[in-house]
Amino acid sequence: MKPKAYLIKEFHPAGFEELYINRVVEVPIGVEFVEADFYGVLVAHVHDASRYRVTFGAVSDDLNIELHVESFGPVGGQPVLLLAGADSPCTRWSPGLIDPLVAAGYRVVRFDTRDSGLSTKVPSSVGYTLEDLAADAVGVLDGEGLADAHMVGRSMGGMVGQVLALDYPERVRSLTLVGSSPGLGDDRLPLPEDALVDRMAERLFSPPPASHVDKVSWVVELDRLLAGSRYDFEEEAAVLRADAEVRSCWYPESGHGPAVNSSPSRLDRLGEIAVRTLVVHGTADPVFPVGHATAFLEGIPDAELWLVEDLGHELPDAVLPDLLPRLLAHFSLTA
Repeated sequence: MKPKAYLIKEFHPAGFEELYINRVVEVPIGVEFVEADFYGVLVAHVHDASRYRVTFGAVSDDLNIELHVESFGPVGGQPVLLLAGADSPCTRWSPGLIDPLVAAGYRVVRFDTRDSGLSTKVPSSVGYTLEDLAADAVGVLDGEGLADAHMVGRSMGGMVGQVLALDYPERVRSLTLVGSSPGLGDDRLPLPEDALVDRMAERLFSPPPASHVDKVSWVVELDRLLAGSRYDFEEEAAVLRADAEVRSCWYPESGHGPAVNSSPSRLDRLGEIAVRTLVVHGTADPVFPVGHATAFLEGIPDAELWLVEDLGHELPDAVLPDLLPRLLAHFSLTA
């Protein structure tokens, strides 16, 4: 059952203490930017939306997980759940994707995965897997009162989408996998590019960035490393995005990497995925070379593959005019 919602008509931050409970808070937005502090959790409206939602309370029985959730579009619209990549807050799903989906009548939900953004940060002593992240996503659906949704996942989010399609097939209307893999570490799949592995190793063993400027540079460098040559790298946009993330919710100590690495390969189970699947992959992806995409095509019955020439491990706004018609057609075939 969907939790009771508490409606807040005005923003008076001092009064929010009375609402720190395990419930859903619905906030109609009438201004361009508002923020308040819920016991140290920043709540902000960052672009135009019909309402802003934050789910408080335990999502899992063994951990007190609180997931930051944002919903857009008509309540009765076909639901789309956006599953973010590793170490990526939900704001990495840009208005350039969300707004056209809302204009087409879809209900779009994005959320910060545990250990990222404004959601709960899990102690390093507590391990979790992709299966746990999939259970979190089901919790988001339950909190929204949704029986199922079109799943759109990037990178690690695509892995979570696969687990959902395999273990919770009744909750998945369709599956879209963007720059993802059926099994990180599976020796039947190609390895990342050597140059990327070398640079990532250097970053791993370097002292962590200390100043705000260094943290922003750290995030922007990673974006640049993952980008392909199809589109010009938008340096200014990358800096502004990284600055916002570092100021509000940057958390480089997440357990997303261990969650991916400790989860079993899904390569041998792809044939069990029974929902319509669209695979979007760049030919210049340095993390998951094209062999990961073709594995989906070969393993998932009737999967469709769109290979984007010279696109890296990224989803820039520049690709959206070509992606959105494909995405809408994909959704319409599974309505």
